[in-house]
Amino acid sequence: MNTQRPILLTGQFNDRDDDCACPDKAFLLVFEQGESSEMDHDCACPDGAMGLTAVPTTPFIPHFTQTTAHTQPLPGDNHLAYSPYAPGGPSVLNQEAWQRWQQFATPQPLRDPIDHDLAAQNLLLPEDTAVTPKYTTPQTLTAWMHITNACNLECPYCYVRKSSARMAEATGRKAVQQIFATAQQYGFKRVKLKYAGGEATLHFKLVRQLHELAQALAKQTSLELREVILSNGVHLRPADADWLATEQVKLMISLDGIGAAHDRQRPMKGGGATFDHVAHTIDQILQPRGIRPDITITVTQQNAGDVAEAVRWVLARDLPVSLNFYRQNLLSANRADLALEEQAIIDGMLAAYAVFEEMLPERPFFNGLLDRVQAEAHAHTCGVQHSYLVVSHEGRLAQCQMHVNQPSEHMLDGDLLLPMALGPIQNLSVDQKECRDCEFRYRCTGGCPLETYRATGRWDVKSPHCNIYKTLLPAALRLEGLRLLKTNNLLPS
Repeated sequence: MNTQRPILLTGQFNDRDDDCACPDKAFLLVFEQGESSEMDHDCACPDGAMGLTAVPTTPFIPHFTQTTAHTQPLPGDNHLAYSPYAPGGPSVLNQEAWQRWQQFATPQPLRDPIDHDLAAQNLLLPEDTAVTPKYTTPQTLTAWMHITNACNLECPYCYVRKSSARMAEATGRKAVQQIFATAQQYGFKRVKLKYAGGEATLHFKLVRQLHELAQALAKQTSLELREVILSNGVHLRPADADWLATEQVKLMISLDGIGAAHDRQRPMKGGGATFDHVAHTIDQILQPRGIRPDITITVTQQNAGDVAEAVRWVLARDLPVSLNFYRQNLLSANRADLALEEQAIIDGMLAAYAVFEEMLPERPFFNGLLDRVQAEAHAHTCGVQHSYLVVSHEGRLAQCQMHVNQPSEHMLDGDLLLPMALGPIQNLSVDQKECRDCEFRYRCTGGCPLETYRATGRWDVKSPHCNIYKTLLPAALRLEGLRLLKTNNLLPS
């Protein structure tokens, strides 16, 4: 940055939709202290699982000190700095801001405007202050509506036992009514419905019917409504796309490669290519109507080397994209070619990151770069046990969609969240795991709890993919630093 004025840059992050129980956004970790700090915090990301608040041990501490943080150099004598307790994403400091931050190795009062910027990102903390997480209440109740077991694809990693079974309208209506009642009971501010399967668009009429009911209930209860349809994108009719555009219902499409790479992982039922169908849907049906679907790429050992090409295709269309790791399930346990081989995954992801750096979108994309990792400070990987539930096509409840084949005995009566809180999946806070001292703990939170338990038989240990996360996170953070420089016209050419 060609300036003598100290500058700190940080970003905001968009919601993302994928095929998991992740919250829209996590609550920020906000540092509360006495009035002398003169710090304002913009908690603009309220949705999500449990949030964090750093609580000082004394009410008034005038001296601040440098926080131990992850740092790395950036082009143009700039630096990336990321406190473990940062409320959101990393910060970019120019040389003057960096030098001022270094001066706080010796505790001193906040004096300059940049000091307050550094403190707002928890790069400075009051001297001798313990940072203690304080968990806040989620604002969004998210419900996965399993519309059908039917699908026109035969993906080898799918956890759904395929059949023609589908959700009856009466079951769906009762589910939506009870979801809104539960949201009111717990004081949620919004409801999010994720219509999935199988392939939910095979029963688009039911989706439309449930949407109409949800809209009416949202108006009646004064709760905000968000909806997304999860689809393979193979057969979406123009009339359905018109409805999506009119009703402002979001769409998520799975894409696992380009051409044959996609076809290997997402073949037609009975065999046959699907990529051209998906490309046609996106290019000829959705984009001409102004619909920008969220794209999710499931990364396996089989397609790791093809992810970069898929990312290039998606970014060329300026679409949001998330890279998510394959999770073994009962139906895919015999597919050793899908299992995450560490070096293959790292190499494939780094190749994809190189494409991000080459094309470097200006809109935020960090939250889609690395599986369940999110920039905003949070303590739980997903909303399981706290703000998430799955409704099977039969109207039975499950904690996670990967358990939709083995739902609980609980049906759509009364409080829907209590059975989820008492279920077998233990979605522990990262502070209860052996990850509790990791510098990235409030971004990664130990990964998917179900995947960890499958691999280790325990809920309180680190993810089996911990080394992948730790290797890739610095590279992902660097991309966010470059994006911040570019969006502020400060990236050297």
